[in-house]
Amino acid sequence: MQTRVKLDGEGFCRVALQISSNPNNEASLTDLTISMGVPDDVIGGSLVTQPSGGVWEASKKSVIWCVSELGEGEKFQLQARFEMVDATANSSTKPEFPVLVRAQCLFSQLSGIELEVTDIADVHPADIAVKLARRFRLAHRERS
Repeated sequence: MQTRVKLDGEGFCRVALQISSNPNNEASLTDLTISMGVPDDVIGGSLVTQPSGGVWEASKKSVIWCVSELGEGEKFQLQARFEMVDATANSSTKPEFPVLVRAQCLFSQLSGIELEVTDIADVHPADIAVKLARRFRLAHRERS
């Protein structure tokens, strides 16, 4: 994940996010939720996103995007534009937008498990049924 922030000098702040999936993943990432915190020096309600789909959550002071799938090695970009609270403020100080990404990956796992099962004579016969669900959930927070 990469984030770039740009002040345009006309009272607007633009944020570009690029989300990438590792090309070595065995399966696509699914059910991605991207949450971007919005600082006090921008007007959250003025949000315009490209592509559309970003939702301003005033109670959490954040923008939320939901993406259904990102294939192995794929990249996509999201952009957000906000009005600045004080358009005359020092444009050399860029606001910070912390980002959290959550995703799932089916048919892959990050670790393994081994079981050994034996009978205990005349007490508990070994009878095992296995339901294997290989998947993991990942949450990644970008540090500013």
